[in-house]
Amino acid sequence: MSRKNNLIYPTTALYCRLSMEDGRDNESMSISNQKAMLKDYAEKNGMGEYSFYVDDGYTGRNFNRPGFQRMIADIEAGKVNCVITKDLSRLGRNYIEAGSYIEIYFPRHNVRYIAITDGVDSQNKQELDITPFRNILNDLYSRDISKKVLAGWMTRSRQGKFLGGTTPYGLIRDPKDHGHLIIDPKTAPIVKKIYDLASDGWGNMRISKYLLERKIPITRCRIKANPDINYYSWGGSVISMILRNPVYYGAHVVCKTHQKAIRSNTVNAIPRDQWEIIENCHEAIVSKEQWERVQKLIDHRPPIMKGNACPFYNLFHGLLHCETCGKSMQARYEKVGRMDINRVTKEKREPIDKSYYICQTYNRLGKNACTSHKIEARDLYNLVLADIQKHARKALQDSDAFYTQLTKKLEQKQNVDEMSLKKELNALTARNQEIDQLFMSLYEDKSKGILTEHRFVVMTEQLEQEQTQGKTRTQEIMETLSRVDDRSKDVRTFIEEIGQYAAVEELDEAIVHRLIDKIVIGQIHVENGEKVQRVKIVYNFVGEIKKETT
Repeated sequence: MSRKNNLIYPTTALYCRLSMEDGRDNESMSISNQKAMLKDYAEKNGMGEYSFYVDDGYTGRNFNRPGFQRMIADIEAGKVNCVITKDLSRLGRNYIEAGSYIEIYFPRHNVRYIAITDGVDSQNKQELDITPFRNILNDLYSRDISKKVLAGWMTRSRQGKFLGGTTPYGLIRDPKDHGHLIIDPKTAPIVKKIYDLASDGWGNMRISKYLLERKIPITRCRIKANPDINYYSWGGSVISMILRNPVYYGAHVVCKTHQKAIRSNTVNAIPRDQWEIIENCHEAIVSKEQWERVQKLIDHRPPIMKGNACPFYNLFHGLLHCETCGKSMQARYEKVGRMDINRVTKEKREPIDKSYYICQTYNRLGKNACTSHKIEARDLYNLVLADIQKHARKALQDSDAFYTQLTKKLEQKQNVDEMSLKKELNALTARNQEIDQLFMSLYEDKSKGILTEHRFVVMTEQLEQEQTQGKTRTQEIMETLSRVDDRSKDVRTFIEEIGQYAAVEELDEAIVHRLIDKIVIGQIHVENGEKVQRVKIVYNFVGEIKKETT
């Protein structure tokens, strides 16, 4: 009974495949042309029972294609005893897998394989001798096409064109140019709100909870039965991706991943500091200044301490630094040893009264690495609040006088900084020219035989590395000097910002992070028999505001 079924049931599989790399305007490669050729061959050679298996738009490098897998399933079920393709490349362009199917899989399942135009027939053993070489050529062709396609994509991407699938939240494709992004009026305000909250020092989870509580949708569910259902999958990772993406200040990242190998379906992520960013590609949702400010806050944010039951919420996270070693200051909380009631005032102690800050280096490595720089959390809070109130009153009472005071100090510091930067720039320029002359001299010594090839390579590599570092530093200095003219604008911005907090009685995270860039805690020392500790408050836009000397 089984032999009778085997005589009737098996059919011939006519397999067709076409991908974008084969070219849609090539009629000889079209699916219809392949079908006609395969049908004609099957009928002329007495293969009356046949079925078509088609993969239209699938690359030959990957054998996980629906039509091909359906054919393999039918082979496994004993429904197919012969496979015919137009040529070897239609079966696949990966020479390892293609050879495995032709030389191992098909013979094991008693399946005859025919590639018409390449003259391959598994019943003719002599013809199969050259088949592996043809598969290698097909593989090389696929690699070459892939490189050309990738080069085209990279060229367009470096022109600032968006080539991804789903557009970033808050942006949509321009109907007139699908490679150009425009602002989505419905979702862009949500992105702006996320950045405003992050600028106030809010963490990712706190922002996501804020959005979830207000039932702000992230996107629409693609459910045909319920098209109006909103999707609220806000999470810390989603917020992080939005806050880290340069696209929101109008920039474009050329690529964020690269494929490990041409046959690999896995990719490696490109580190953020190695991203190639193209500026001014489309309209921005947030300013570049705000985006950079958010990046700085995220970078300085301390890691989440698991199991930390400290009731004190650190308003100054990421802002406090040790004056000696430059490391961040850690918030510590004494659960044992401190009374809940103040012995002098008899008032109840709040969590802040039991907290203090200490140098991270000292905490980890001890006094041989750095000193403690310990400061009480309550003392720091009161000091910062008083300083903000003082400057806010100045900004309100006489903004012009305050403006003059700040710009005068900035000009004095700016002149010193500008002179030192220009001096460094001149030195770098001179060294760059000197390195160019050294290259010529080394080449002449190598040509004359004075310098060996190995020594020449080592010395030129060292000089190239030094020159590259010099050019990077030169660019940084030129960018710094170009921002010098914006000082007066920065002062006006700071006066407007701090003037809003003249009547503030309590600090919160938003106030602290909007106004302050960092706080440097000095070492405790004794002056005139009293303990003294210097605390340097560096404000955004204007830096440290020192006391006026008369």
